[in-house]
Amino acid sequence: MYQIKPYLLPFMKVTLADLDKVKLMNRSDSKFCMHIAQLPPVLEALSHDYSILEINGETIFNYDNTYFDTPDNQMYLSHQNGKRNRFKIRVRNYVESNLNFLEIKFKNNKGRTIKERIEKQEFIPEFTTSEQIFLENVSPYNGHQLVPKINSFFKRFTLVNNQFTERVTFDIFPGFRNQQKEITLNNLVIVEIKQSKSSDTALIIKVLQAQKINRNGFSKYCIGRSLLEDDIKKNNFKPLLLRIKKYYFN
Repeated sequence: MYQIKPYLLPFMKVTLADLDKVKLMNRSDSKFCMHIAQLPPVLEALSHDYSILEINGETIFNYDNTYFDTPDNQMYLSHQNGKRNRFKIRVRNYVESNLNFLEIKFKNNKGRTIKERIEKQEFIPEFTTSEQIFLENVSPYNGHQLVPKINSFFKRFTLVNNQFTERVTFDIFPGFRNQQKEITLNNLVIVEIKQSKSSDTALIIKVLQAQKINRNGFSKYCIGRSLLEDDIKKNNFKPLLLRIKKYYFN
């Protein structure tokens, strides 16, 4: 397993309060996938222009998620079939702080991601009355028609540029599980760049391109299910799935 922390030490540190300047709940997202061996030169190229989130002396944090869908997989199939104006619904646990949120992500037909969330008392796949109301107000779904489909888990560190206009997350050691199977991709790093304006070319995009790391969409929910389930429709994900199996499994 690669040691990441030494490459994070040169970064200046920021707090959660600092990150409030760049929440970007309505944003443009860009995702890149790379092998973890490519990570050190990328971090070295960014260390003077970005700072890293630090909480209680730590910079790498654990995340657990449960994704929900309808019994007939409406949200999964919307993405697989390339539909715009699609939703993802999950419960997220920030492990170290034991904070939980019910989150709804909406990808509109202009390619922007809009996220709404409310705090949840427990990390369980059930919805309270207030959570049911939230779901119905923010999405076309209600809690009675949603069932948990998969869990995803990963470690994350977060960078912010010195102008506080970009937030970049690096997800390492991503894994997925359902009731039958569990998979961890120890060699995969998922980079997500969040900007208020997609027209601005982030420095990190230039750094990634210089390392021949290309933009690549990656939905943890959809890819996780595609890896775990043999009989689910996955035609549109096959090029990425082949790449994952070739480069990112141990």
